[in-house]
Amino acid sequence: MKALGMMSGTSIDGSVSAAIIETDGVDAVLRIFNHEYRYEDATGRRPIHHLTKAAEVAYRKANGDHSKAHACYPDALRTYLSETVGIAGSGLDQALQELCADFAPRSGQVTLADVIERSTDVHIAAAKSALSHSGIPASEIHYIGYHGQTLYHDPLFNRVTIQVGEPQRLADALGVPVVFDFRSHDVSLGGQGAPLAPVYHRALLRSAGISSAAILNLGGTANVTVVSARSENMLGFDTGPANGLIDRYVKEKLGLALDKDSHLAERGVVSDSAVAALVARSIILKDGRNYLDIAPPKSLDIRDYVYTLPEFEVLSVEDGCATLNAFTAECVALSTEWITRAGFELPTQWIMCGGGAYSPHLKAQLIQRLNARIPQGVTLVSADSVGWSTQGMEAELFAYLAVRSVKNLPITFPGTTGVAHPTTGGRIFNPR
Repeated sequence: MKALGMMSGTSIDGSVSAAIIETDGVDAVLRIFNHEYRYEDATGRRPIHHLTKAAEVAYRKANGDHSKAHACYPDALRTYLSETVGIAGSGLDQALQELCADFAPRSGQVTLADVIERSTDVHIAAAKSALSHSGIPASEIHYIGYHGQTLYHDPLFNRVTIQVGEPQRLADALGVPVVFDFRSHDVSLGGQGAPLAPVYHRALLRSAGISSAAILNLGGTANVTVVSARSENMLGFDTGPANGLIDRYVKEKLGLALDKDSHLAERGVVSDSAVAALVARSIILKDGRNYLDIAPPKSLDIRDYVYTLPEFEVLSVEDGCATLNAFTAECVALSTEWITRAGFELPTQWIMCGGGAYSPHLKAQLIQRLNARIPQGVTLVSADSVGWSTQGMEAELFAYLAVRSVKNLPITFPGTTGVAHPTTGGRIFNPR
């Protein structure tokens, strides 16, 4: 089946990744087309970014309850602008009015429902753009895999994960069946609902003839998949932050969307004491446990980790960026202990995907810290270098999961989300 998949990450960086593949939903994968659709200038006023990020605050305040999140969205927006963007006092009301006017020029008012509708429309535009650029008509696409925008993820304490969007609106606009809601069934059965990528990573490795490797996805949060030639089992879990923490930091300090090409981090010096403090206290869960001390399966929400520690806050911005990259790499390196405890040999080949793969400073930190824990040494390469897509792999994933869902094949597993048995997911919305 030909399927189109789409993914908008938790960084909400102004683009949607779209991909078209042909697959049987098992081991056959033909990658056809990858496309980045930009809906918002990452260096401009970014109303979609800010209003969607405020929706994360609303869902967090509401512990994932939809009706409560809708009700508290206006207050959450003010909180977000004050605490995250750093706008306070008399400027807050003006900034709020300007932001809402940018987002909805006709009414100048924005609700959470408006944010969800706009997110859906962005994905509709991304799908149409991908089809147009690929030259493939919608009539040739069997299914669309639509992940939706993640706004809240707390399977451990509240047994809930929130990905918003309007799949029926998408199906009607494209005239193609849409598969949506990939995580909630797993969570309802006691799983973490994440990561979802391992089963697709396994298919890619098999199609490439690679028997043993780790695939490291460096999105807002970092997650690793380990596949071994000696076993059908997969291991996958979130290791800690990736782009999410450093993006938040440079936005707060400099108003930048990201540290492009590590320009800031390359001029900085890693603070070992700050890295140690971040490892000890950056990811403390609601019950007081350090996430890094917990055995997988495990997963994180993008707001579960912080950098507001005394040892870190004294650093210059350049040193802060270097140190956050080192912290991300240290979390990945610490994950090797859990890989060994799970009965897997430590892989020497590591394949990076996601936006963090484009950070030379992060890559250097990963090589240094992984080599310190893997005696044989590691080869760390981008997904592009093995013929895959560094930026588009998650979009391909949801195209692949759409086909698996339609075929009633499992998409989550005990070794990836902790669910008791392999579990299906994804609901189909047919165009009306």
